Amino acid sequence: MRLMSETTANSTDTSDTDVKTSSGDVMGSASRWQATSSSVYLARSKQTWTGAGSAAGYVLRYLAPMRRLMVDVVGGEQEADRALAILVAHLVKAGFSGHDKGRLRDFLVRGIRSAAKARFDEAKADSGKGADKKQAAKTPVPPRIEAAQLESADWIGYWREGILQRAWRSLERYQHACRYGRIVNRSPDEPDEDIVYDSLRVMMSHPNETGELWAGRVAAMAGRSVTPEEVRSQIELARVRFAQQIADEVAQTLEQPEPKAVHAEIKSLGLAKAFAGVKVLA
Repeated sequence: MRLMSETTANSTDTSDTDVKTSSGDVMGSASRWQATSSSVYLARSKQTWTGAGSAAGYVLRYLAPMRRLMVDVVGGEQEADRALAILVAHLVKAGFSGHDKGRLRDFLVRGIRSAAKARFDEAKADSGKGADKKQAAKTPVPPRIEAAQLESADWIGYWREGILQRAWRSLERYQHACRYGRIVNRSPDEPDEDIVYDSLRVMMSHPNETGELWAGRVAAMAGRSVTPEEVRSQIELARVRFAQQIADEVAQTLEQPEPKAVHAEIKSLGLAKAFAGVKVLA
């Protein structure tokens, strides 16, 4: 029942038993929902960062982890924001410039290094002008380029948290759509998922409470009566959707999102626990 929280950024559990792929068919079931949504597909998403129509727009999806690493490199939030503005402006103008290979997170580390250096050069030029005495008195601090390493624990942690935050937001949006009837063509066999996000959040925040207490918390959030059995059912649905969103997010950050590559990246990022107890297919 436990699912990895976005706050457990230091998890390094990457055992092979956490994620298993299968080429077999989904087990027979009575409903279309069970047949299509009770399993997680590692290579479901066909969108990749290398095929993005707007390099800058796509990269901005991951601005939060980028900003955290840039602060480590340049030493302050204001400088980080200016350096990131330089990077985004370059992407608007030049796109990926032929560097759209491999993993997006590696591309971004290299981009952060270049933008930090560009900001340092800009700051030196500004300080040398002397137009602003206060600004001229400041000596620009060289960026800590060594802080931006492809496989640094800090960067992997930032990236993992970014993936998890996007998965949570996606699940919340899905619940909102279900709650207000925005999911069309729903089969009568499919369960109502209007508390799918709330149920998982409550379970994650209060893992030691009883189902009755969970139901009370979810009912207060949803504004309707909720039974413990309904919450438990919603949690199981949520776990599948949450894991699928993570798989899709990871796939979209790879140049070649083959199942083995997605599986390997999930392990590298310490996200395998999100798939525990979930049927995972290639």
